[in-house]
Amino acid sequence: MQKYRAVIIDDEEDSRSNTRSMIQNYCAELEVVGEADNGPEGKLKIQELKPHVVFLDINMPGMNGFQMLEGIYNRDFCVVFLTAYSEHGITAVKAGATDYLLKPLMLSELQSAVRKVVQHYESKEAAGAGAAKQEENKNLVLINHSKGFTLVDFKDIVWLEASDNYTNLYLNGQKKIVASKTLKEFESILPPSEFFRVHRSALINIAFVKEYSNHEGGEVILSDGTHVQVSKARTQEFSEYIKSRSVSPK
Repeated sequence: MQKYRAVIIDDEEDSRSNTRSMIQNYCAELEVVGEADNGPEGKLKIQELKPHVVFLDINMPGMNGFQMLEGIYNRDFCVVFLTAYSEHGITAVKAGATDYLLKPLMLSELQSAVRKVVQHYESKEAAGAGAAKQEENKNLVLINHSKGFTLVDFKDIVWLEASDNYTNLYLNGQKKIVASKTLKEFESILPPSEFFRVHRSALINIAFVKEYSNHEGGEVILSDGTHVQVSKARTQEFSEYIKSRSVSPK
């Protein structure tokens, strides 16, 4: 059985001890590799130990759990929030939590959260293996979302829109996917020869550009009729980018 690395971040020693004991005794899929009693120390533990899952207390002095996560870029681990207060549920979901557990922990709920973590990584592994078998010219991109994942040919992506820690992908055929990655992450994945960041909140597929107007700073009209603003800071660069890809008539 594969063991997934877990880190516990909680300012209460008794709570950390209880979480650790329950994981060690009843969650054979996990191995607790580190602990921290505050946000700054927790960030260091995450950087050092590279866990698969972090059990994170929300209400901690100085830096709470949400604030700690905001300072971690390119997050590649699951988060299971621990709290004595039920009102944080919606915020936890928005922060991309795998699960949200109330203290004192119930064994059945902890084991359910662990199953979600394991399923997440098994899905990623299966998707990775499946993608490797695809022909190279398919240009598949793995899109993680709340219901699992979708493999998308990037040539079908019309444009991408930032939405906090999520990204709205608009595909050819009017389909929309809400992905659990930031726009910055997609920008690093998608080929710069095909995609251009016209605004801090928008990344467009050049193949779907229908019209461009420099009125009021700049605006792109895509083939699906969407109007996307081009920021003033990127207008000149975008214009040169388009010209470099254009074929001039003889």
